[in-house]
Amino acid sequence: MSGQFSLESTGTPEPSRHVDPARAPEPTRAPEPPGALDPTGVLAPTGPPEPSEVLEPPEVPEPPDAVSPGGPPAHEPLAPKGLLKRLAPVQVPLPAGSATRRGGSREPSRRQPVRFLPWSAALLASLLLFAATSFLVLRADAGFLDRPVLNALVQHRYAAALHGPMTYLTHAAEGPLVITAVLLALWLSWRDASWRPLVLVGGAAALAVAAATAAKHAAYRARPPAELWEVQESGFGFPSRHTVIATAVLLALAWVLAERLGGRAARAALWTGAAVLSLLAGICRVGLGVHWPTDVLAGLALGTAVPLLVVGAYALCETRRFPPPSH
Repeated sequence: MSGQFSLESTGTPEPSRHVDPARAPEPTRAPEPPGALDPTGVLAPTGPPEPSEVLEPPEVPEPPDAVSPGGPPAHEPLAPKGLLKRLAPVQVPLPAGSATRRGGSREPSRRQPVRFLPWSAALLASLLLFAATSFLVLRADAGFLDRPVLNALVQHRYAAALHGPMTYLTHAAEGPLVITAVLLALWLSWRDASWRPLVLVGGAAALAVAAATAAKHAAYRARPPAELWEVQESGFGFPSRHTVIATAVLLALAWVLAERLGGRAARAALWTGAAVLSLLAGICRVGLGVHWPTDVLAGLALGTAVPLLVVGAYALCETRRFPPPSH
């Protein structure tokens, strides 16, 4: 009808707006003032929340080297200066397998091994020589050997070139030689921090005195006639105790010193010198008229056996104390 308004809409009807409560957005809340209480009654934080972090243990820095005032670090040795530099000992690195001795020197790289076959052969030979000489003196007549040698040496002893040295050697072959050898062995023992040198030399000297004294009283042999003597002596003549002691001490000392020599020529010279001095000690006793030649021969044999026994016994004790490793 014309001239009248219709209440019905002439366009497309709008869809009805139905809001799902589950999907409805939360109403915005006004920011709470600082210091407001949350619903649980606890003061709310005033700043923005910090992200949660895993606490790690702090790294402990390595302590710096202790530095002495005005010098290098403490673990480094101070270099001596001036007079101290001249007096300070120089430490030289030693080769592997070597030990140090007192005084900073090097211990011998190896000891002379005691080989059983040569050692037993030498000991057996010296004991057989002593036994044969003893049998010749006690059971047979040794005059056919003693008298010609004794007369020849007595006739030449008055030469000025022989009388003085023979007298000197016969006095030095017992007491002074033993004291000097023992003191040298004591110094070597202190230097090596080992009792070995002193035991070998001192043991050989003690055993030589005991063996010679016992053999003298067992043989009960008189000396040559007193009118031939150039020095005063007492007691029995067989064997020559001077020769026994001199031979035993010289050979034991040569064994100890040979360990410190590197070349074969030096060791051969050392052993030759010890043998020559032992022989000269015996010859002087015959030349001075106080012993028969067989007394000296027995003394050389017994004096050789004594250090062999001492060295062998010491080597056996070392083997039982420090057995070799089993392979």
